Amino acid sequence: MRHSPLQRALAAATTVTVVVGLSACATSTAASEDSSGTTTVRINQAFQSLLYLPLYVAEEQGYFEEQGVNMEMSTGGGGTQSWAAVIGGSADFSIQDPVFVPKSHENGGEGVVVAAIQDAPTVFIIGSDGTPLQEDLSFLEGKRVVTSPEPDTTWAFMTYLIEQNDLQDVDIVNVAIGNELAAVESGQADYALAVDPQVSQAVTEMGLHSVYSFSANPDWYPFAFSSLTTTQRYLDEHPDAAQGVVTALEQASRYIYSDFEGTVDIAMEYFPDLSRQVVAQSVQNEIDARGYPENVLVTQEAWDHNLEIAEFAGNIVDYPSDSTSYEANVNSELAQNAAAWVDAQ
Repeated sequence: MRHSPLQRALAAATTVTVVVGLSACATSTAASEDSSGTTTVRINQAFQSLLYLPLYVAEEQGYFEEQGVNMEMSTGGGGTQSWAAVIGGSADFSIQDPVFVPKSHENGGEGVVVAAIQDAPTVFIIGSDGTPLQEDLSFLEGKRVVTSPEPDTTWAFMTYLIEQNDLQDVDIVNVAIGNELAAVESGQADYALAVDPQVSQAVTEMGLHSVYSFSANPDWYPFAFSSLTTTQRYLDEHPDAAQGVVTALEQASRYIYSDFEGTVDIAMEYFPDLSRQVVAQSVQNEIDARGYPENVLVTQEAWDHNLEIAEFAGNIVDYPSDSTSYEANVNSELAQNAAAWVDAQ
């Protein structure tokens, strides 16, 4: 199995380019059912990422099979590509930043968000100085902070944080995704924004410090960071398969919080080039931040937090609006059904 570089995981929730023309001419969805009644469902992930671990747990634990689904996974190489695969008909679902759905609606297209994959903004500030910033962000003033280029996720997060806290003289330095920590390690910058496994690698292998968690800021949690998305047409034509996928992900999310070592074992199968120490710490960071959803329902609050940042970054025109509202974009019924089914077992 070939894995995408993990440093590119942030791009799964960044640049928004929606293929409206494809949406307008998309044909009806296709699904195949074998003689046993199992339906093949195609899921395109933006990247192979520890952020998407519920998907891998659902597959390895047999939850998709249990729900009558044969899951075929592919990797788009970015959120734009994954969402385009759904609109173009080569995938039934995609996993990336859910902002592609309201952006599609703003441009006359379609789309619906059906489940949470990441329920927190699991981005951290890493520094060579270990002074904690969680309660006092003024230490950032006069410092150089590395982010990915505008309008990508870490740029938007840092810029919004500066404005939110009226910080002065913070110099944002844009570098290509994957090069953020090198600038801090070499002394060219004071801080960098990163996600796991970069965060765990920075702490365990580079001697750097995790000094701020966006997820730990109550103004930012919960946050619809990565979601399972599809079209209303698919839900209408394949309601049982759609419910099966969401229920399997609900089972996977519950498993992650009940069996840490088993979860790490599964993660290692998908990321064999990383040390178990780094993988285990990354999973623990996600659990501590409640990044993996405890329930796959995308809530109104999580939606609000994402769309406020999306509007700030210019990825959508306006929020809330008829095109970007929670009601127009999120199907809550499938996740609620999934939770009820798992609770009843």
